[in-house]
Amino acid sequence: MADTLTPRIYVASLTDYNSGELHGKWIDADQSADEIMAEVQEMLAASPAAAQYGEIAEEWAIHDYDEFGGIVIGEWDSFERIELIAEAITKWPPLVVKHFLDNDYSLAEIHETIGDLYMGDYDGSDEVSAVANMLWEGLDEREDIPEDIRPHIGAIARSMAVDEIQGGGYTTVYAGDGAHHILSADS
Repeated sequence: MADTLTPRIYVASLTDYNSGELHGKWIDADQSADEIMAEVQEMLAASPAAAQYGEIAEEWAIHDYDEFGGIVIGEWDSFERIELIAEAITKWPPLVVKHFLDNDYSLAEIHETIGDLYMGDYDGSDEVSAVANMLWEGLDEREDIPEDIRPHIGAIARSMAVDEIQGGGYTTVYAGDGAHHILSADS
């Protein structure tokens, strides 16, 4: 369902950075905030600038990140926030998580509601086609639809999709290559 690549952050020692050296570490973000901090402390303990000048490296900043699906990670973001984002994007498509963040959902709300609101990803040349494909699957499985109506399920699903989208029942996030992530009304 979700992207299989591991989100990660590059954390740099500011002691080294301010001394004109690059010293840091790429850290997998799909672990607890405490585990991320332990790796940062380990990186800081190996600071060449601190060793050279007899200092202790204590300050750090996030200087880069990768595989967060368009979600912006700030230089001073908390590791708790990064942990929650990484957890969400390893369960759900990153573009869907980004959609919720862009629509002012908190990370706690995303974790609580995304399972109920994310309907899946469906192919379609546009959002109507994608929603129609989703609805078609549901209609096609129904046993109460008469046989003389079955040849028209595609047209019925398309009509229902137009109504649902215009009425705010579904929205989509374009995933590329003709795929759309479909979200129910509450998103």
